[in-house]
Amino acid sequence: MDILRQTPFPLQVSYDGFANNTDYALEIYDDHTNLVESYVVTSNGSGVITYDLVGDFEKFDDTYSLYIYTLDLNDEPDETVLIDNLYIYRPYINPLSLADTPGEEEEYINLEKTARQIIDTLVGGFYYQRGEVETVGLGADYLALPRRANKINSVYENNVKVYDRIDPIDGQYTYVISPDKSAMTIQVTGTESYNRMQGKSVHLPVAASDSFMLYGDDYDAVTALTEIRGAAMFPKDWDYTVYGEWGWPVVPQDIRDATKMLINDIKCNNLSYVNKYITEYQTDQFRIKYSDLSLKGTGNLIVDRILENYTIPIYKIGVL
Repeated sequence: MDILRQTPFPLQVSYDGFANNTDYALEIYDDHTNLVESYVVTSNGSGVITYDLVGDFEKFDDTYSLYIYTLDLNDEPDETVLIDNLYIYRPYINPLSLADTPGEEEEYINLEKTARQIIDTLVGGFYYQRGEVETVGLGADYLALPRRANKINSVYENNVKVYDRIDPIDGQYTYVISPDKSAMTIQVTGTESYNRMQGKSVHLPVAASDSFMLYGDDYDAVTALTEIRGAAMFPKDWDYTVYGEWGWPVVPQDIRDATKMLINDIKCNNLSYVNKYITEYQTDQFRIKYSDLSLKGTGNLIVDRILENYTIPIYKIGVL
């Protein structure tokens, strides 16, 4: 079942064909079989089960699996009576606003889905999701994140939880996202300036020496490490797991416009835009040569130009 993540809320699922006025167990799992919701629901007098999807279902795009079971004598899940995929997503443009009549709503929902999938194959999508990423420290004061970051909820360093935004840990650092949203760093307070290292320092470390009292009674670890530029906030090869919110809180306006153009092209079977890819034209038997771009993009030159502003994110570096 596909559910549009847009107003009016709450989102709702409904299934029929069940026994009248009967209790059932409803369970929802994420795409890694982790239990997300578990409730006892009751069918109405017509054998219909209705369930409201609230909370995170309204905030994030994701794929789930939904199961409905009968209950045994101990009110525990017994026999499986329904299995369904649950795909909750925010459309790039509200397809219901494009329909002139209620009968066209389903058609425009499918048209938007097709246009959105075409865009996704080229630029990776504009969804908003919650989850985790794994990355490795590079010996710098910034930790590169492989996805577009919006919020950092918790951080694990070498499998030890070191930060929690919701339930703070005593003495924890405050992790913040860099201005370009591609990395995170540790917030530094105080009035003194701090020069963050963009990469691993190439300076040779200062050797311990009694003449400089590096390890003497007046040794200040923070100051010393800063002076020798060896105190990277994210040491090289340390493992980090970052839980947060990723993606696009809103769909960019130019992507909304591109989606609408593709919907119109698909609906009208409009092929006139292909003429924009013609590189050679010859009369007498109409010999026409098309640019290779006509087969690599969306088929609409204007949409392709819009999508050039976006790139597919690289989640893992593979073998080149």
